[in-house]
Amino acid sequence: MPVTTAGEVERKFEVSGVEVLDAAQVRDVLGHPVPEEPEERLQEAVYLDTDDRALHRDRVTFRRRTGGPDDGWHVKLPGVGDRREELRAPLTPTGSAPPPGIAALVRAFARGRPLAPVAELLVRRRAWEATDERGRVVAELVVDQVTARTLDRGGDAGDLQAWQEIEVELGPAAPAGFLDVVEERLAALGIRRSASASKVGRVLGERTLPPMPPEDDAAGVVLRYLAEQARVLRGWDPLVRLDREDAVHQMRVAARRLRSALQGFGRVVDRERTRALTDELRWLAGELAPARDTEVMLARLQELLAGVPATLVVGPVAAEVAQAFRRRAAAARERVLGALDSERYVALLEELDALLADPPLTTRAARSARRELPREVDRAHRKVVSAMAVADRYPRGRERDEALHETRKKAKRLRYATELAQPVLGKPARRLKRRMKAVQELLGVHQDAAVTCATLLELAGEGDRREVAHDFTLGVLHASEVARAHEAEDRLPGVWAKVPPLRR
Repeated sequence: MPVTTAGEVERKFEVSGVEVLDAAQVRDVLGHPVPEEPEERLQEAVYLDTDDRALHRDRVTFRRRTGGPDDGWHVKLPGVGDRREELRAPLTPTGSAPPPGIAALVRAFARGRPLAPVAELLVRRRAWEATDERGRVVAELVVDQVTARTLDRGGDAGDLQAWQEIEVELGPAAPAGFLDVVEERLAALGIRRSASASKVGRVLGERTLPPMPPEDDAAGVVLRYLAEQARVLRGWDPLVRLDREDAVHQMRVAARRLRSALQGFGRVVDRERTRALTDELRWLAGELAPARDTEVMLARLQELLAGVPATLVVGPVAAEVAQAFRRRAAAARERVLGALDSERYVALLEELDALLADPPLTTRAARSARRELPREVDRAHRKVVSAMAVADRYPRGRERDEALHETRKKAKRLRYATELAQPVLGKPARRLKRRMKAVQELLGVHQDAAVTCATLLELAGEGDRREVAHDFTLGVLHASEVARAHEAEDRLPGVWAKVPPLRR
């Protein structure tokens, strides 16, 4: 089943006590020609969710819509500003049941629980499309007459709700800041921006989120960070399933941030009672790792090969590297999807929910964040200092490489801890995070070079090939990466010396 994506940039506006627009007014609002008569549509949509409205809490909508140019199953992901991404699949002849492929895209939000209709909407739409002098679409303005009602598991319907609203969606020819201009023109007509980001959100009402401690308590800061990273983790799930660029990396980073926060602030959220969850987060990051590492390594090898003089390229090295990594990428992709489709993954998401709903807080949790969190950041800083001292004891070689890799992991944890504490620690935390990012990136260059060297040796030894002449080229790349690792080591002391303590 094909799934397509469509980015939407739009705003909704309330229409109350205002005579709704005619073509001349729409032309004035959009500032471009529009047809005299609007296109009229009658659209019906049924929205699905879990019994406890889990998708609604995550600002995700899942619907089956008919009656317009985009008939089908739609998943709308949480927006950033005016932009939302919509994933679409065609309608199926099986009726109201969603196809498995599109249903899988909301699995992380539903936590594996059954989906059922929770609302139905009937929209009588009048649509005008504005174009520029070259015939390109600038924007579409629609006036919607909405009739809606909630549905419960037994099929009973709630009271009817009815309202009128305007949507303005940007086209490819819209200039920067166009929605702001449209909003000003509508305001002059007495039409204000809607308080609800979606129609179904207006029907279902307020989202029910776990209560949080005060924002200036240590627990309040830590739990808000955990809640945000859990939301980010779920948000990347459908994009990983669609094999979107960088999605695996971002989901892995969210898992690492969650794990780092639970480990680093175990004196706020009881460390002993979260060990099982941190183990599961490590498992998830490990399942995502091969896909990300394969992606990065192939890009690095292709970059290296592109820089090798033609006289030093012996044999079809680029083709063999690409073939080897196609096999690795396929296996890694299968592993990722297997993890996301597993019951273990759903259990992890439910554990995160349980943690936020009833966090195992310590006696320190109610203390001032400004007093408590710097101690944890300082503790993480001392671990990096200690790890760096250990690495400095070794000469160049395998033991030093391993010690620098451990230092990198501790540096990353310090950076995440500083990121968590930044809302209350302000400028000192920003400065420390910025400096630690530089250290972490340099240690990352060293580690990447070490891993690339190991991969090149592995590629040189693969298979029963009689023709090994092109191994010469792999050796050239190996020498280049050894030099890159040494350069990173040489720069490290100067970058590390600039890392400040957390002054507060």
